[in-house]
Amino acid sequence: MNWNLCRVAVVALVAVSALGIERVQQRPEWQRGRAALDKRFVRDEFRIHYTLAGKDALTVEDQRDTDGDGVPDKIQNLALQLVTARRCYVEVLELRHPFDSPRYKGRVKFVDVNVWALPNSNGMAGDAIVNYHRDNDPPEGVEVLTIDLSSKLTARNLSPAHELFHVFQNGYTLFKTPWYYEGVARWSEDLLRAGAGEAGELPASVADLEKLFRLSYGASRFWQALARATDTTGKVRMPENLRGVQYIGSDKPIIEDDVFYGARFLKALFEELDRQDDVASREGKLNPLDWPEARQRAAENNRYIWNAVVAACRRFPSDSPQMRKMLELAVSR
Repeated sequence: MNWNLCRVAVVALVAVSALGIERVQQRPEWQRGRAALDKRFVRDEFRIHYTLAGKDALTVEDQRDTDGDGVPDKIQNLALQLVTARRCYVEVLELRHPFDSPRYKGRVKFVDVNVWALPNSNGMAGDAIVNYHRDNDPPEGVEVLTIDLSSKLTARNLSPAHELFHVFQNGYTLFKTPWYYEGVARWSEDLLRAGAGEAGELPASVADLEKLFRLSYGASRFWQALARATDTTGKVRMPENLRGVQYIGSDKPIIEDDVFYGARFLKALFEELDRQDDVASREGKLNPLDWPEARQRAAENNRYIWNAVVAACRRFPSDSPQMRKMLELAVSR
C-alpha cells in the first residue's frame, strides 16, 4: 500500500469536506439549514432533500427502506403524494403547471422539497425563485421553487399536497390574502381525501364579507359552499392509472374517491385572479410578476379577489337565491 498516496487522499477528502462546510456557512442564514441536507431523491420535477444525521434527521423508524434501494420509504411516499397531487391538479382540475406561467416559465424546472425539523409548522411553500448552490448541484447552481416539510409528517398527512397547491396558486396570482390563499388550499385537499369538506353559508351582507375576510383556513367552508352552488354532482374523472396508486406499506389508495365539488369553478377562479392581479399591479404601480410579501398578503387585495370571485361565479348561472344575493355585494376597499 502506498501510504503517501493514502495521506494525500485523506488530506484531499478533509479539504473537500471543509470546503463544503465553509460554503454552507457562507450562505445567508435562511439557506444554511436547507443546503446542509445531504441526501437527495429526485422524482419528476421534485428534488427531495433530507438527512439521516443531526437535528434534522429522519427518525430511525422513518429510515425504514423496505425495497432496499437506499431511499427511505417515507421519502418515496412523499414523492408519491407530490406526483399524485400534481397529476390531479393538471390532469383532473386542468390547471396550468406553475412552470408554464409567465412568472416562472423558462427559469424554473424543479421544486426543491426540504424535509427537516419545523417545530411550529407542518410545511410552507415559497413563491420566490431561489438558487441554493447545493454541493451536488452543477457549478452554476439550479434555480428552483421551494417547499419545506416537517420531518415528522406521516404518509397520509396531506401537507405536501397542500403546499404544492400553494405553488400552483403562486403560478396564477400574487394574491396570498389568507381567506383566499389558505381557504382554497384547504378545499383542494378533498381531491385526495374521502368525501367533501363541510360547507358553510354564503355571505348575505357586507358584514358577512368582512367576517369572511378575517378568516384563514376556516374560509374553506365558504369555498365549499361556492363549489356546491356551481357544481351539483361533485364528481371528477380520475385517470385509471391514478386510482390504484398506493403508499409503500399501505393497501389503501392515495386518492380515496372521486368526490370533488367545483372543479370547473376552481379553474375559472384562478383565471379571474390572474386578471385581477394585473389590475392591482397597474393601479398600485407594482411589478406584475413580483410584489413585496406584505402586499401579497394585504387586506387591500380583498376587493380584487372578490371581483374575481364574482366574475368566476357569473360563468356558472345558478338558481340559488343565496348566490344571487351574494353577487350583489360590492367591496369598496
